[in-house]
Amino acid sequence: MQNQFSRKLHILQEFNPEENNDNRQPAGSFLKGLSPFTYVILVLAVIFFLYQFIGGALALAAGDMSLDNPNVKITRIILSFGQFMFILAPAVFFARLQTHDLKSTFRLNKPKPVLLILAVLGIVMIQPFLQGYMYFQEQLINSVPFLSDGLKPLRDVFDTFEQSTMKIVQAHNWFEFSVVVFVICITPAICEEALFRGFAMSNLRKVYKPFMAVFTTGFLFAIYHFQPFNFIPLLILGFYLGFIVYFSNSLYVGILAHFLNNFFASYYMFVYGKTDFETPKLAGDELTDTIIAVILSVLIFSSIINLYYRLRDKTAVVADTPESRHENE
Repeated sequence: MQNQFSRKLHILQEFNPEENNDNRQPAGSFLKGLSPFTYVILVLAVIFFLYQFIGGALALAAGDMSLDNPNVKITRIILSFGQFMFILAPAVFFARLQTHDLKSTFRLNKPKPVLLILAVLGIVMIQPFLQGYMYFQEQLINSVPFLSDGLKPLRDVFDTFEQSTMKIVQAHNWFEFSVVVFVICITPAICEEALFRGFAMSNLRKVYKPFMAVFTTGFLFAIYHFQPFNFIPLLILGFYLGFIVYFSNSLYVGILAHFLNNFFASYYMFVYGKTDFETPKLAGDELTDTIIAVILSVLIFSSIINLYYRLRDKTAVVADTPESRHENE
């Protein structure tokens, strides 16, 4: 009986080397030879391939995405499934190869109510600036001949992508809008926050100071979306989401803010439509009001950032100490 027990124990130890005394390394230990930054880039490249190519192939399998084609509904389902399958699942998988403490990696902690409120106020107050920036960027490109002509081929390509996206986002009734909210707002908020503010930022924090880790995560977030004309707004949004997640020590804050950012755009699209959503060239009082709105947006947003930092969750700093990370690995 004792010999049988010893053999079973030996088998269990082989299955789980972490509990063995023979110093063998757990599965995925070869990844520890990579720097955290290299590991993040490698994982992002894998996920980009999975989502863009395999997920894209599944979406194309649904057929033509014309407005009168019912396959648009199928495409929405596939896109949502693709994000959970090819973004969220790999993020959790690659994080699990590094550590058993996924709660710390993804910062699955209850946030302070005051930080949650400030995060919502911040995402609301930054909207006028982001919209104003896009307007003035558009006017600048159109007013400079060599910029307008030189960027036209690139703009034509991304306009085609945007038209396909509009077919997915556009809703004709409240039920269809609820589906759009799930696909465009809820799904990316969960999956992208887990990937960037969870997996990526936790790894980058191992080699960078907090603000550098937050900025680098935002930079990767902006590049990952592959929208060059929206790069600056995406960079600002990515930095803000990283900032509020890190200093609240809660991914849920980022998920809520990300959801609201996407929801605002989807709601205006649903209510006003694409034509009315685009702002015509402003002049006179309208231009003055827009400039004032942009300035006020920046001032209020900066004040919220400052207050948020003052009220930050101090446990976020403690959780990122070398000692704490060593205990979690």
